[in-house]
Formats: sequence, C-alpha cells, structure tokens
Amino acid sequence: MSDSDTGGESTRSVASRTMVKVSVLAAVALLLVLVWIAFDFLLLLFAALLFGVLIHGVSRWISEKTPLSRNLSMALFFVVLIIVTGLFGWLVAPSIGDQIDALSEALPEAVERLRERADESAWVQRLMEYRESLEEGLSAGDGFSVVTAVLASLGGALTSTLVAFAIGVCLALDPRIYLDGFIKLTPLGYRSRLREVLVETGSTMQSWLVAKLYEMLLIGVLTTLGLWLLGIELALVLGLIAGLLSFIPNIGPIISVIPALLLASMEGTRTMLYVAGLYTLVQTLESYVFTPWMQKRIVSVPPALTISVQLLFGLFAGTLGLLLATPLAAVGMVLVNRLYIEDVLGDRGESDQRSDATPVDER
Repeated sequence: MSDSDTGGESTRSVASRTMVKVSVLAAVALLLVLVWIAFDFLLLLFAALLFGVLIHGVSRWISEKTPLSRNLSMALFFVVLIIVTGLFGWLVAPSIGDQIDALSEALPEAVERLRERADESAWVQRLMEYRESLEEGLSAGDGFSVVTAVLASLGGALTSTLVAFAIGVCLALDPRIYLDGFIKLTPLGYRSRLREVLVETGSTMQSWLVAKLYEMLLIGVLTTLGLWLLGIELALVLGLIAGLLSFIPNIGPIISVIPALLLASMEGTRTMLYVAGLYTLVQTLESYVFTPWMQKRIVSVPPALTISVQLLFGLFAGTLGLLLATPLAAVGMVLVNRLYIEDVLGDRGESDQRSDATPVDER
C-alpha cells in the first residue's frame, strides 16, 4: 500500500471520528433543548413513574403474601384505597375542614398580636418598617396577582398529581411492555446492562417512596399528639401540615413550624418555646432515628446536593419541581453511579454499594 493510500485512509478516519463527535454533541444539544422545552411534562412523567412503581410494588407484595394473582392484588389495593379514602373523608375530613377555616381566621390575628408585642423591640421595628416599605411598592392589583399566582400554583400541583396518578395506574397495569419498549431503543450489546440499571432505579424509587410515606405518617402523628398534649388548638390540622410538608426535606419542616409558632404566640412566650421544642424533638428523631434507617434501604443523597436540586427545580418548575427534586436526585445518583462512574470511567469501587431494597419485579 502506498503512502498516499495510507494518508488518505488516515484522513478519512480522522474525518469520520470528527463527524461522530459532532453528531454526539448535536444530539446532546438537541436533547438539552427538548428537556428545556418539555421540562414540566418530564416532571409529570416522573411523578407518574413514582405512582406506578408504588402501585406495582404494593400489588406485588400482596400477591406474594396471598394466593391472589398480581391483577387481583392490584384490584384489592384499589378497593382498600377507596374504602380508606372514603372513611377518612367521612370521619376526619369534616374536622380538618373546620380546623382549616379556624386556622385561616386565627393566623392573621396571631400575626397582629405578634406585631403589637414586637413594637417594643427596636430591631423588630426596623424590620417591620423595611417590610412595609416593600409592601408600599406593590399596588393592590399586584398583591391580588400574587395571591392568584399562589393559588394557581397549588391548584396546578393538585391537578398534576391527579394526572400523574392516572398515568401511573396505566404504567402499573403492565410495566414490562414499557420497559421492553424503552430497552429496544438501545444497542443490543448494552440492553442487559440497561435492564439491570433500570430495575435497580425502580427499586430505589419504590424504597424511597415507601420510606417517605412512613416518615410522613410518623411526623404527622407525633406532631399532632405533641401539640394536643401541649393544649394547642387545631393540633390535627397542624400535624397534617407537618406530615405533608415533610415530603420536602430541609425546606418543608421549616415551613410547617411557622403556623404552629404563630398560634402558640397567642398563648405566650412559654408556649412558643414548648412548641419550638416539640418540633425540634420530632425533627431530631426523624434525622437521627428514621433517616439512618431509610438510608440503609436507598441511595444516600448529600444534603448540599439535595438543597441545590430543590432550589434549581423549584425555580424552573415551581411547586411540582420542589416536590420531585429529592426523588429525582436519588434516581440521578443511581444512574450516574452505574452508567457513568462504573461503565464509562470503569470505577467500580465506592459506587458498587448497591441498594439493599428488594428489586422491582418486571412482571
């Protein structure tokens, strides 16, 4: 072979590698653009996956503990869910509704009393003056727009949850068809590895969600009992708020303590300290007892990463993004460890700590 032929092949090889790199960069850029455009839809799809994994996992657990098939187990799950929801609506919902109305009336009064007490403090007066100067910059119409935006955000989150649940039910009915269809889009040599990673990711999602539901129940019950023992009115709705907001790590507990402290301020400084101590105790139990147990079942996400993802997704997608930031971070940790650190970089050391959760059955 002549030098000219060798040089020509070398030139074509370099050109081919260059084209591959350009194609990969173009594909990545296109993918980023699509993610940016359809960010809200992708979050909704992820929420549907969470619901689907939960329904599938509970149905599989029922089928393993009973002689029922998976389809009958899923039907039993929905029947029990409907019955429990109906009983909750009949027995508890009216009390919660009354307490929510009472809370909406009591909070403005608590804020006003707290402001009157704060008038004696110089630094609080300066803070209130600064806040009032900001309020003067807003017209009445702007304030109404802010309230409308908040209500629209909450209503949108509820609607998105219902849509995600409906899609999740469809996914749970036959998860194999969706898993196989997605895997067929990848090269033949990598399909087995991708299936393994996706099953592990499903296990992480299922374990995280189940553990989080337990945590929410624990915090809600402990908070309600503690407030009731302290003689705080509206303990039920305050405990419900604490339990629901505990779904959002770091930020949720801070938000949940605010209405409780405002109501306690109407009873005096000592009651406020008792309430603050109660919430601190509950969060301490959650941080040092429940969270370590939960981290044995799922991948551990560093707190700084969790907060950063919460702020980023909250900025881009509002309430829905804030709710899904933590499970997305956990799933992202699994995918990065398996597909990038292990498969691309070849590092199978620390990243080889697999979840102890039971693998999700593909059936």
